[in-house]
Amino acid sequence: MRLAVIADIHGSLPSLEAVLQAIHTHSVDGILVAGDMTCGPNSAEVLQRLQDENCQMVLGNNEGYLLRFDFGAAPDWWYTSQQWAFNRWVYERMDRSSLDFLRTLPEQRVIDISGTAPIRLFHGTPRDTSEHLYPVFNPGSLPKTFAETFEAVLACGHSHIPWQVRQDGRLAFNPGAVCFPGNGDLGAQYALLTWEMGRWEVEHFSVPYDRSQVRLAYQNSGLLEEGGAFAKGVLLSVETGHDVAMEFLAYAFRKADEAGHPGCEYVPDDIWDQAVESFDWKRKNA
Repeated sequence: MRLAVIADIHGSLPSLEAVLQAIHTHSVDGILVAGDMTCGPNSAEVLQRLQDENCQMVLGNNEGYLLRFDFGAAPDWWYTSQQWAFNRWVYERMDRSSLDFLRTLPEQRVIDISGTAPIRLFHGTPRDTSEHLYPVFNPGSLPKTFAETFEAVLACGHSHIPWQVRQDGRLAFNPGAVCFPGNGDLGAQYALLTWEMGRWEVEHFSVPYDRSQVRLAYQNSGLLEEGGAFAKGVLLSVETGHDVAMEFLAYAFRKADEAGHPGCEYVPDDIWDQAVESFDWKRKNA
């Protein structure tokens, strides 16, 4: 029995196609997707492609954002602020069938295949799609998650960094990111779970792909222009292998703190503009 596990596709069709092509060389029995399929220039197409492959999917934090828009449960500033222009653009271009499909997905699921040990699939942690399970960044989260679950394998996404940990006969891992890994890798990442000798073993892989096709998708769709600085940061993340988008977001919030808005929920537009002008974009001119 062999399963492929992927996460964090972020609406990038070129990197997804490269990963799917590689996965099919391994003759897998199924594909698991640990969230964040959407929020990029080809979000609806990515969802359809994953459905065509009969993937088992769970919601990531980005799907949660889209559903909050769709249910009318988003804060007012999501509809107006420059900080949320990226996610707003994606939501406004999602078709009804894609949004209805997202409504059917759970935040976590257990894959229990006869003759093997069960696998719990989720995005961040079972508690929160936006919480990091990454053992280095958030060391307390892994023992807590092991204590709160009983499955032999925990498979997550969100951090964009591949890792695996074995503890007391159990396995937790992140397959890395299909789109913009956070560990300097310029490829598209995935993992294989293989049942052998009475337990699941995980292997990590990365495949090259034509990143210029991602830039074209951002440009031709209008997301690069209309999605603002965050779209620029995401594209730079694809092209550099570093999470420029989150670096910029953290920088913008620091500017807001310095301007007298400590602990604000979002960065006011005037402060956002100042952050765009003063941030060091020199990694590459997107």
